[in-house]
Amino acid sequence: MALTFCTILGGLAYWPINAATTDLKGSVAIITEKMVSQQEMEWRSARGAEDRLRQEASLNDLRAAQVPRAALDRIWQGYDQRFADHQRQIDEVKQAQGSVYSQRDIILDLKENQQRLEREIARLAATNGSSGER
Repeated sequence: MALTFCTILGGLAYWPINAATTDLKGSVAIITEKMVSQQEMEWRSARGAEDRLRQEASLNDLRAAQVPRAALDRIWQGYDQRFADHQRQIDEVKQAQGSVYSQRDIILDLKENQQRLEREIARLAATNGSSGER
């Protein structure tokens, strides 16, 4: 009877240890499945380093292609100065032309042309009217 009692007591003590061992084996299996190998970790590190080098090269290209704001301001001021010079030249030509051939002269020329055309029309009407009567 004492032997049976010891066996039952030993079985009851072994049962939690067996359950814990089974849980531990399951946890180890899950960790093993999700674990990253040393080789894969080195590959990922090398890939990350390549990506960083590529990004740094792209940034260096962008920085090299940029023009400083001060240089752009100087270029734009040069453009503005050229536009102002052109406008000044245009204004000078207009003023010089206006002093040589003014609006009054244009109006007088137009009036003279109109009168000449009216005389020509009257002459042609008179010529056609007299030839039409015969």
